[in-house]
Amino acid sequence: MLEHLTVRNYVLIDSLDINLREGFSVLTGETGSGKSIMLGAISLLLGAKTDRSVIRAGSASAEIAGVFYTERPAVLSFLQEKGIVCEDGEIVIRRSIKESGRSAYTVNGSPMTLHEGRALGSLLVDISSQNNQQSLMRPEVQLGMLDQISDADLSHYRALYRKMKDAEKREEEVRTLIERSAEESDYMRFALSELDSAALAEGEEEELRARIRIMNASEFLRASISSAIEELKAASSSLSDSYSTIRKAEKKDEGLSSLSERLESLDIECSDILLTLRSHLSSIDYSESDLEDANSRLSVIQRVKKKYGGTVEEALRRRDEYRAKLSIADDGERALDDAVRELEKARADAMDEALRISEIRKRGAKKLERSVEERLGRLGMDKAVMRISIERRKVLTPDGLDIVSFLIAPNKGEKLSPLESTASGGELSRIMLALKTSIKSSEDVDTMLFDEIDAGIGGAVASAVADELRSLSSRIQVIAITHLPQLAVKAESHFLVYKEEKDGRTSSHINEIDGDERVMETARLLSGETSAISLEHARALLEVQ
Repeated sequence: MLEHLTVRNYVLIDSLDINLREGFSVLTGETGSGKSIMLGAISLLLGAKTDRSVIRAGSASAEIAGVFYTERPAVLSFLQEKGIVCEDGEIVIRRSIKESGRSAYTVNGSPMTLHEGRALGSLLVDISSQNNQQSLMRPEVQLGMLDQISDADLSHYRALYRKMKDAEKREEEVRTLIERSAEESDYMRFALSELDSAALAEGEEEELRARIRIMNASEFLRASISSAIEELKAASSSLSDSYSTIRKAEKKDEGLSSLSERLESLDIECSDILLTLRSHLSSIDYSESDLEDANSRLSVIQRVKKKYGGTVEEALRRRDEYRAKLSIADDGERALDDAVRELEKARADAMDEALRISEIRKRGAKKLERSVEERLGRLGMDKAVMRISIERRKVLTPDGLDIVSFLIAPNKGEKLSPLESTASGGELSRIMLALKTSIKSSEDVDTMLFDEIDAGIGGAVASAVADELRSLSSRIQVIAITHLPQLAVKAESHFLVYKEEKDGRTSSHINEIDGDERVMETARLLSGETSAISLEHARALLEVQ
């Protein structure tokens, strides 16, 4: 539930701190007092989009913070996946909007994207507003509601659907390759023959260039190495003599032993270098034909790589590509048969799962119809009939085969028709409430916020709506923004939103009211003024609750 709300420099709100309670709470106030501003502030905590226009004039930024409490596994699991620590079920969400238009969003001190914030917000609070009522007309929203009450898990179906789409793509690619391969097979056969004859290998070109450099400098290298060998032979002889002399002196002076060992090592190393140089000298024995062969091979590599992509790696890639395409061209029917069989199986698997989901939806539709009709009866629409039409598409979609439409006959004897062409504003408000209370439970969200869910209704119907909201509040926190006294008096907590002018500035405020203040606000809701009669009526209404 939403326990505390803090707002700073947001639209008309300068500074606001309120504690919210469990159960049923209402927000009332005159038109333009800032009730919609409160809704906007809470929406920002739930990841709604905004811009710098919401910053109060004269301020550098707007700040909104909310403290939520939850024990629901879905929320705690979501936070754990994001690496966010949640101690004792407390969640602190902060949102700031800068003059630059940039927005900062944190949860328990950890940054989170607005997309992630909206996902978290949908697990914490459900908002019902006039915009939501209009969205109820959309088939995809109706389908989502049906899936929610049906417990229709589409994750497996959607995995099968993606597999089917991949198989369709593969089948199309094979058909295209067969057509192209047939058209290009002569060229590819010639190119493949040339590439195979070239027998390219990665790294060969660099090795050839190094070898050619050595060949071109072979006379110089032989002369240099031969000279070095002669000089080392003389040095080796001197080292041997020095070592023998020091070994004799070592018998008289043991302090020379370390020098003796070092001279021995130098003598051994010098002999080893001599052997290596002689071996290397013997390997530098190239003929003119060897140099011609190396240059010829280098020329082949350069010509082929230039013709087939500019590098040896690209030429090898094209060689493999041509082989694959020619393989398809040579055995295209088999490849196509495999692709078609794969597609048929994927399509059949997805279709079976879609049909299973359809059956689940049909059972859920009956359940939702009964629940909504029962609740509409309590909301003054006891003759209303609701039916859920489920028609079948010819092709599979990410949501399955079903086209869902909510049909309603608000009064006895009327024909069942789609919501958008039948329900009035007041009826639509009650239908929305009936739907929301049917599909939402304490396992879905901790808080439900209703913005003028009472639009277009009054009298006994308004009292029935209030009773439904109060009943719902026994399970979850319910907050309603309203202008009807019938709702206000049924609430356990009443908050008054009002505007105040000070030092030439207008600010919106919100206070929890009780006692005489609540009587006065109820009287205003009843008659628009606080006359003796309206005050007496207000007291009477509050006393019987």
